[in-house]
Amino acid sequence: MDCDSDSEAVWNLEERPSKSSRVYLRGDSNGFCKHTPLQETCHTALSATRMGPLERNPLPPPFNKARPGAPIVVSHRAGGNEAPENTLAALRHAEKAGSKLMQMDILQIADGTPIVYHDPSLKRTHGMDLEVKKIPTVADLPPFPEVLEPCLAIGGAKPIHTTAFKYGRRIALVKELLDEAAPDTFLLLEFWEEDKELVEKVVHMIKDAGRSETVILGNPFSTKTWQFCKEALPGVSTILPLSEVFKLYAYYMFGLLFWWRPPAQNVVFNIPLFTTDWHIGLAKPPPQSTWKQKLGVFAFFQFCNFMKWLLPRPKLFSWLQEHGIPVMVFILNRPVDWDYALSLDGISAIMTDHPMALNEYLKARQFS
Repeated sequence: MDCDSDSEAVWNLEERPSKSSRVYLRGDSNGFCKHTPLQETCHTALSATRMGPLERNPLPPPFNKARPGAPIVVSHRAGGNEAPENTLAALRHAEKAGSKLMQMDILQIADGTPIVYHDPSLKRTHGMDLEVKKIPTVADLPPFPEVLEPCLAIGGAKPIHTTAFKYGRRIALVKELLDEAAPDTFLLLEFWEEDKELVEKVVHMIKDAGRSETVILGNPFSTKTWQFCKEALPGVSTILPLSEVFKLYAYYMFGLLFWWRPPAQNVVFNIPLFTTDWHIGLAKPPPQSTWKQKLGVFAFFQFCNFMKWLLPRPKLFSWLQEHGIPVMVFILNRPVDWDYALSLDGISAIMTDHPMALNEYLKARQFS
C-alpha cells in the first residue's frame, strides 16, 4: 500500500511491530513516502506530532494568473535590458509590456532615505567610485549616464539610451515607486542591506501607500532579512531564502516531502534556473588573473553545474504549486532559456530583464 501526497503516515507507538513485521518508509521519484513489507496503516496522523497533510490551496495573486505553458512575467529590475534598470521609466515600460510583477532593489543613502538601486556603489552604472550609503541626500543623487550598459548582458542585450525615456536618468525613491506603480501592479522588493530599521521604514511606507497586499518582500540570499520582513509586516508574502530552499530540497531528495511544512505564510519558492550555457560567460577568469581568482572561477563553474543538476525538479514544482506555493525562476533572458523553463511542469513565473520580449514570445507560442 502506498501513501500519496495528502496521506498521513504513523508509527503505532503503543504496539511496536516485531522485528519481522516492521514498516519501512522510503521516498519514491515524487519525493513521497512508500511503505514496504507490512500491512500497517499509512493513513492516520503521526501520533507524536499530530501532523496533518499539507492542504491544497490555489496560488495567491498575481501567480494565480499563471496557466500551463503561460507563466506570469516578472520584470527583473523592472526590465533592465529594455529600459534603465530600477527606474520609474522601467516600471512604466514593463507595465505597458503587460508585466504585473516588478522585481526592484532597495538600498538607503546617508540620510536614511530608501532608494531603488541594486549595487552597493555607483561604479558599474555611473563610473563613480562612490558607495551608495555615503551619498549625503536625495539632492546629491547623480543622474544615470546617457548610455547605460544592460544589467545582465545575456541574450543579445544592448546599451540603454536613458535620454529616450522620461525619468530615465533619475534614481527613483522607494516612496515614488509605491505611489507611481499601477494599483494592480505587484512589487517584489529586495533589500540589499541586512538592516532591520530599513525594512521597518519601507514597511511603514508600504502601509501608507495601501500596498500591503501587493508587495512581496525579502532577499533570496539573506535569511536575516527574511526574518525582518516577516516581523515588520506579519502575513506579508516573502521570498523563501535559499537556506530554506535547500532544506526543502533535502526533504525532497530523501523522500521526506510529506513532513515538510512552509516555514512562514505566503512564501514564494524563488530559485535560479541554470539553463543551457549562460553561466559559462560568468565563469571566465579575468585577464592576468591570479591563481586564487582562477580557482574561485573554477569553483563557481562547478557549483553552477551542480545547481544545474539539482534545481530543475518538475515533480517538486508541481507539488508546491498544487499546495498554493508559487515557483518563480530567475533570470532567463533568451528564447532558448524560456523554452527550457516551459519544458518543466509547475513553474508559475519567469523573471527576466526582457519583459516585452518574453510577453511577445509567450503570445506567439499560444497562437502557434
